[in-house]
Amino acid sequence: MRVRDPRLGRKLLLAAVVAVAVGIPSVGALGASPRAAADTPGQSSSCPTSNPPNELILGGGSPQTAQLDTAFESPLQVALANSNGCPVTSVVGTPVTFTAPSSGASGRFATSGANTVTVGADVSGNASAPMFTANDTAGSYTLTATSAYGSVSFSLTNSAAGIPATITPLSPAIQSATVNSDYARQLSVRVLDAGGNPVSGATVTFTLGTAGGGGGPGVSSAGASFGDGSAQATATTDSDGIATSPQFTANGTIGSFTATATVANVPEPASFRLENLPGKGERLTTLGSPKRAATVERRYSHSLRVLVRDAKGSPEAGATVTFTLGAAGTGAGAGAGASFTGGTSTATATTGIHGIATSPSVTAGSVAGTFTATATATTTTSTALFTLSNRAGKPATITAGIAAAEATQAGTRFVIALAVTVTDALANKVPGALVTFTAPASGASGSFATSTHPRTVTVRTDSGGIAVAPPFIADTQPGGYVVIARVAHGPRTAFALVNEAP
Repeated sequence: MRVRDPRLGRKLLLAAVVAVAVGIPSVGALGASPRAAADTPGQSSSCPTSNPPNELILGGGSPQTAQLDTAFESPLQVALANSNGCPVTSVVGTPVTFTAPSSGASGRFATSGANTVTVGADVSGNASAPMFTANDTAGSYTLTATSAYGSVSFSLTNSAAGIPATITPLSPAIQSATVNSDYARQLSVRVLDAGGNPVSGATVTFTLGTAGGGGGPGVSSAGASFGDGSAQATATTDSDGIATSPQFTANGTIGSFTATATVANVPEPASFRLENLPGKGERLTTLGSPKRAATVERRYSHSLRVLVRDAKGSPEAGATVTFTLGAAGTGAGAGAGASFTGGTSTATATTGIHGIATSPSVTAGSVAGTFTATATATTTTSTALFTLSNRAGKPATITAGIAAAEATQAGTRFVIALAVTVTDALANKVPGALVTFTAPASGASGSFATSTHPRTVTVRTDSGGIAVAPPFIADTQPGGYVVIARVAHGPRTAFALVNEAP
């Protein structure tokens, strides 16, 4: 019989203790045999060796929001999986197609430049779409990832919040300064997004334009410059969406010019009309209010009058003054204008002993709107400006909007608001006209939501001649009826409404 050496037993026991202490399997300790484990890390011994996927699951990137034309921060991720919970096999290269809407709020993938892209899964079954960038349409939408094993959806939103949509002047849109002196007010604008919220951190570029020399090389034009001598400067909007330019100084040329303020994503700049005035000496100034108004095709109550001073600042007699009636540009009021006696848009007058020149009578044209008239003199380079407004005439017609014929279930609100447009005899929109909407007092009818007298409400037209009634709610009696809209002592129109039985 063979006898074991007791020293060998002690060595094996010691090795087993050390192995347990450091967390590694011992070999032959205390007569135990090691486990020959071939399991994949993280995989249960009960998982099959071959385990193809049978579903597609969402990995990450939903929901999330990005600004218009900006990449989404989190990647769009999916994973091929098996409902048994075991790691999948044989999945590398399995195609997964990510598809966003083809119109409306959507976006594009970096690699395809389109709204759809196909990628292959990695060895673990994971698939990530390339960088996805929101398009320029705001809204929420669903992006879908599809494979042979099913599909999943991502909830995405393109937001216009924080993106400049409008830029408007805050400081006076018209101001003047003596040549070679500082303008009293810096240029200031407010930037808002599409929701009317202030945009902070936006870069606004202020540009001091010029009137244009018109006389060839070497001929200077009226203009101004910022403190560093340049005609352009930038500023960043604050938490209220306001940006203010540096101080600026008129150059030595008398005349008018335009300054603008621009911001990214807003095509229409904010504009400022600036004028460099003469210093001591010759000058042309308006007399009376520079703003005048008259009803279309009616005479303005006052002619245009200016005062001409000579180089010593004294009234100058015998100077020839040219009055010019300009015309409005594009947009609302385009084509507005006026004429002097005789039907011309230009007239001349000579200053008297008090240096005053007066234009012929001015008659408003047939189009409502605001325009500019100017006065220039042969003895000075300055220009006097007048702002003239042709007001619409009395209401002549009233037209119902798209709710002229509308129906809703009895007891519910009509979807389309009752609205009318009021125009004068020359088709000009009439602002400020009082329109009264009246529903039947009995039978099938309805009531206005915000009126103290539910069956009637009076609304004033806006600058576009439109009056919109408060929400109108059908009563519980089915039937057809008429709501009348009428201008006080003027025209009227009707809305044919129906309360449908439930």
